[in-house]
Amino acid sequence: MKRFFNLVLGALAMLVVALTSAFIAMRLAIHGREVKVPNLAGLSISDAGREASALGLRLNLENRFYSAQTPPGVVLAQSPAPGATVRRQWTVRVTESLGAQQVSIPDLLGQSERTASINLRRLSLDPGTVASMEAPGEAGIVLAQTPNPNASGVDRPRVSLLLSQPEVLG
Repeated sequence: MKRFFNLVLGALAMLVVALTSAFIAMRLAIHGREVKVPNLAGLSISDAGREASALGLRLNLENRFYSAQTPPGVVLAQSPAPGATVRRQWTVRVTESLGAQQVSIPDLLGQSERTASINLRRLSLDPGTVASMEAPGEAGIVLAQTPNPNASGVDRPRVSLLLSQPEVLG
């Protein structure tokens, strides 16, 4: 009987050791690849990329905004937030400052879509949303734009256009 008790006790001890080592291995496998997201705000895009890469994270430049308070080429915001715990190879999305707005918004009203697009690119502005509505006259003419011509305090280098489209008779 004593021998049977020793065998059962030995088997239980081996089971406890096996479960403990399995628990530790799973914990390391799950949490061993996690890192805390660093604060990238205020760093240049290249410095932010190096810091993220050193921790095994990827950096994705998602947006660009004008900011009178932040110099151009510097990270304004990020997602996920600093201090968040993520897995290695996670992508951190950042927003870059373009500095203070230095370009005025051109007056594109009455121009063709192609001419307006060329003028936007020439001024390093991004084409935004393009919509159209039925209107008398030639198709593809700019009827309205956002932001308005010569607007100040614009936060993004993007101009959206409303174009004419021929009226459907019916």
